[in-house]
Amino acid sequence: MDTTEHEKQADAHREAMERLCREYGEALKTHDMAKAAGDFALAVQLELVVVEKSNVMQAYMERHLKGTGAALH
Repeated sequence: MDTTEHEKQADAHREAMERLCREYGEALKTHDMAKAAGDFALAVQLELVVVEKSNVMQAYMERHLKGTGAALH
């Protein structure tokens, strides 16, 4: 693979991780706001969203690192 193709893949990976991190951060912020407002029913629902976003990020990283031979932990 030439450098250009490698750079394109790296850029795509970075953009995907930025999006996943942004989505996770927004879900966590919304969860914290609901909890602070005392809306515990909504906070519990949003907690599930936060966990799901976290799991998606971890799975993406593991899949990406699998090809590089690196470990996540």
